[in-house]
Amino acid sequence: MREFYEVVQATTQEQRHNLGELTGSSFGSSPETLCNHIRYLRAGTIGQIFWDKSWKQVVTDVADHIGIDWLAVLKGRKWRDLEAKEIEVAVVAKLFQDILDKLSSEQRQQLVMEMKQDNDDPRVEALLTGGGAMALAKMSGFGVYLMASTVLGGLTGALGITLPFAIYMGMSQTIALILGPIGWAALAGGVVFALNQPNWNRLTLAVVYISTIRHSRPQR
Repeated sequence: MREFYEVVQATTQEQRHNLGELTGSSFGSSPETLCNHIRYLRAGTIGQIFWDKSWKQVVTDVADHIGIDWLAVLKGRKWRDLEAKEIEVAVVAKLFQDILDKLSSEQRQQLVMEMKQDNDDPRVEALLTGGGAMALAKMSGFGVYLMASTVLGGLTGALGITLPFAIYMGMSQTIALILGPIGWAALAGGVVFALNQPNWNRLTLAVVYISTIRHSRPQR
């Protein structure tokens, strides 16, 4: 878990607090506590004592659970050649694609137009309307940030987790107004259904939030 520890140690106190809230940590949000809590979420009360795998393994387990396309991620490489952050991006792209697939054409277009306000690359609209979430992830680090923020908003809304709005820096209030509470529940419903165990819910939120941190940009 050294990589997870190093990423979390470099974050702000607010970011660590948000991560603690997302993962349901009851004993604080220090880097050490969050590491132990991830072990608990993955292996359980007794299993965490013996579980000594890496953050990359945690991300891989989440990726397996939600069913990412490993062939598209690996591209002829071996798992050992991948970095954890590459698998994180694949998780974000898969969840975001699931969201897009549940939107009506009108809702999708509204979402794309809102995201374009933060990214003026003309390829963004073509990739999103064409169902190319993974292609967008490969094209733009900020595109990953926007997708991860949107996924985070959908999942927390569906799971009933309330956090300060600052956590959704890449998802403006306009998006929430476009879709509304019913829309968020509908688009996230399939994801929540797939994540049918509380530990997987929380681990997935952790993976998405870590990806958000990695791809964040300075605030305006």
